[in-house]
Amino acid sequence: MSALPRRSEIPDEQTWEISALFSSMDEWEAEYRAIEVAIPTFEKYRGTLGNEAALLEWMEHLEHWLQRRQRLASYAGLLSDQDIAHQANSALAARARGLSGRVQAAISFAFPEFLALTPGHVDAMMAEEPRLRAWSQYFDNLSRSRAHVRSAEVEELLAQASDVLGTYGTTYAVLANTDIRFADAHGTDGAHPIGQSNIRELLGSDHRELRASAYDNYADGFLGVRNTMASNMSGKVKATVLAVRARKHGSSLRMSLHENAIPMAVYRNVIDACNRHLPIWHRYWEARRKLLKLDKLEPCDIFAPIAPQVHVAYEQAVQMIVEGMAPLGGAYVSKMKAGLTSERWVDRAVNQGKRQGAYSSAVYGGKSYILMSYSEKSGLQSMSTLAHEVGHSMHSTLSNKHQVYLQSRYTLFAAEVASNFNQAMVRAHLLSQNPDRNFQIALIEEAMGNFHRYLFLMPILSQFEEYTHTQVEQGKALTADGMGAYLAGLLRAGYGPAMKMNDAREGITWSQFNHLYANFYVYQYASGIAAANVLADAIAQDPEKAGPYLEFLKLGGSKYPLDALKVAGIDMTSVEPMDRAFGVLEGIVARLEALAT
Repeated sequence: MSALPRRSEIPDEQTWEISALFSSMDEWEAEYRAIEVAIPTFEKYRGTLGNEAALLEWMEHLEHWLQRRQRLASYAGLLSDQDIAHQANSALAARARGLSGRVQAAISFAFPEFLALTPGHVDAMMAEEPRLRAWSQYFDNLSRSRAHVRSAEVEELLAQASDVLGTYGTTYAVLANTDIRFADAHGTDGAHPIGQSNIRELLGSDHRELRASAYDNYADGFLGVRNTMASNMSGKVKATVLAVRARKHGSSLRMSLHENAIPMAVYRNVIDACNRHLPIWHRYWEARRKLLKLDKLEPCDIFAPIAPQVHVAYEQAVQMIVEGMAPLGGAYVSKMKAGLTSERWVDRAVNQGKRQGAYSSAVYGGKSYILMSYSEKSGLQSMSTLAHEVGHSMHSTLSNKHQVYLQSRYTLFAAEVASNFNQAMVRAHLLSQNPDRNFQIALIEEAMGNFHRYLFLMPILSQFEEYTHTQVEQGKALTADGMGAYLAGLLRAGYGPAMKMNDAREGITWSQFNHLYANFYVYQYASGIAAANVLADAIAQDPEKAGPYLEFLKLGGSKYPLDALKVAGIDMTSVEPMDRAFGVLEGIVARLEALAT
């Protein structure tokens, strides 16, 4: 088969339209210089923030320049991610990160200065100047961090170090997306090149020889650089532990939970629920083994189609999503459809050098861009990914419309609710509208692919992440062999007796996820899918409940995530949402077991 196309060979309609951000590189360079020139202007506010008029002026000045910084960095990041091998774009992204660090250093004096004020003083200023109330949550969040904000000098140093300490994620992206060379996969129809943008499609092949070859060669590519990957991960974890100690948190996990105001008990509820319900997964693997008529299931069979694959063109996927999300109303649906079509939010191309995975990245006051590699052959899986990411995009669109910039960014804990909610809504609609047996099985497979990622793999990766941070916090070394053995043990417990494992290849799975470079991100997929499925079921029973859900989306970061979810009707301090989500999973597995008999 031919090699993956170069970026220059991709039709415009398969790419995002980012010229609305900057129409030329000259325009980007002019904005870069303007932000550089503005950096010294922050200094004039030093020592003034105890006065309500000066604080209001500071907040407006801060909002203005942080929005411009975000726009500049977003453009550079989007360009880089569409083709990481393009060195000029990667250099642009690096320059934007460096400038962001300089801006952060310039404003760092404000945090300890603000925290020198008493809560009563801040309340009095908001009473005197009501316009300050637009940032009341922002102020409260700062106050909550009082014990962890250092002197102005230390804050400036930490801000200056942010660009340096953030290079581990960049190094990972270059290594995983550009420098690793994967051997071709081989099937009955010949050789297939492996890249980050097509590996999921290859693993979903109905030819076992091809998917086994793709799985092995993909894993072997990472195994070939396992020591480099381990060294990079060790550096990243050490950087996190440095921040933990600088900010006087008890552990990396506690620091991460503090950022979103999540109690430790909520995290433990999520992980404990996932481990407690592992027997459901053992039933699933056994049902899958029977349906595939295999003596022993292997990890390369996880995405193997049980029924004939359903091909779904991009345009069909958009229509499925539009119909599934209809209960949220015309305003939501029309904006979403425009983003997926005429407004070109989505970069869906499959090309060389494209960043792995999928994401949504919103620009305040602009579009909410989506990166993914859409495959018509993987049909419902690609449609589901698109539904997931546009859930994020609509969350951002509504939040940005209703909140000031500094309170528009919702936490990761809330983010994964909106994305998984879209998938649950669309899936339920399609199940009700398409009685064809093969289509129903394909939908079950799509659902299980989603649950596998969020209620199986991500909680396991979270436990792996906790292990790596604990090791470094205790002064122990991280090695490729040690990390591989630990993860392989977690996966073996999750797979149970139906799965034949190669410990080395399964153990290197951690290096295939850039999510581990965002501290304790991954457990929030599990909490998110749980809340999402409860909400989707509630709206299916009572469409009037769509209103509170839309209010949740509009809140953005103006409430702490647990409080925002309560507006939608979800209490994540209880174990109920997790157990109800596993109830949904068990029901799907039972349907599959019935088909396997």
